[in-house]
Amino acid sequence: MVWICEMLELPDPAIGVPPGAPALSADADSYMEHVLDRWRAPLQDVSDARLDRPEYPSRWQTLYSIDAMLEHAVMHPIRHTFQLEELMSKH
Repeated sequence: MVWICEMLELPDPAIGVPPGAPALSADADSYMEHVLDRWRAPLQDVSDARLDRPEYPSRWQTLYSIDAMLEHAVMHPIRHTFQLEELMSKH
């Protein structure tokens, strides 16, 4: 979302830094709520036409459209969840 806001010249969504490993188990739920809250607002008033603009270079220099980056941002953690569940079921 930070990258998307940068590319569309929108205000920074102010997503906080995730808790460190020692605090993660205690703070995971509140941090997840924070992230979801920060994801809800930035694009709600952006027109579809503005989202259809050409691709932009990602931080790793792959070209992405806004739609493609949104899909990447959602599906990437889901993929890792499946991978972790598979690893945990084997042990």
